[in-house]
Order: sequence, then structure tokens, then C-alpha cells
Amino acid sequence: MTSGRAFGCAVAALVSLALGACKADSCDPALVDVAVTFMKEHQSCVVNEDCVVVPDFCETLPHGDCGQLVMNREGNASAKWADITKELKECAPDECTVCGAAIVASCTNGSCNGP
Repeated sequence: MTSGRAFGCAVAALVSLALGACKADSCDPALVDVAVTFMKEHQSCVVNEDCVVVPDFCETLPHGDCGQLVMNREGNASAKWADITKELKECAPDECTVCGAAIVASCTNGSCNGP
């Protein structure tokens, strides 16, 4: 027996060639908690270049500003963040409004000052 959601995805895939895959309505709160915890653990820095701007996945992650958050470069470059990012991309909205303001990632008192 096919669930309504699976049937809906199958129909949508047949109707629209542009549809890559059906996405969940939202990300699992446990995944969001893992991402937020990871970001909080990756805020340390020495110089401004240690900090980078990352997406908030259309407000899926809290405390973003104009669709952006800040974390340190080491965390951003890690395999674990790559895995988290992949999962967030699969469940977060495809499109959202992002304002024209850009966060300038900077190191203040040893922190990138992210979430």
C-alpha cells in the first residue's frame, strides 16, 4: 500500500520534469538541534579570516540574519558540517527571501559571534 505522501511525490515527479525530488515539509527538529549545537561549538577564532558566513537554509536554523549565519572556517570545512549541510538542503525550503544585506564575518574577543 502506498502512502498518500509517497503517491503525491510520484505524481509530482511525473507532472514536473523540473522537480528533483519531493522534500519534507520541514527539517526534523533533531537535525536542527545537531546543526545548531555544531555551530555553537565552532565559533572560536583568532583573526577575522577564521570566520565565514554560511546559509541558515531559509530560516531552518534559528538566529540567522538575512538568510545567513556565522561559524568558524574549521567547522565549515569539516566532513561533519558537509553531512549536516547535505541533510539540511534535502529538507529545507528551496526558495526564500534573502535581503540584500550581507553579514561581515569577524572575530571579536575570540568568537565569530554566531548562534
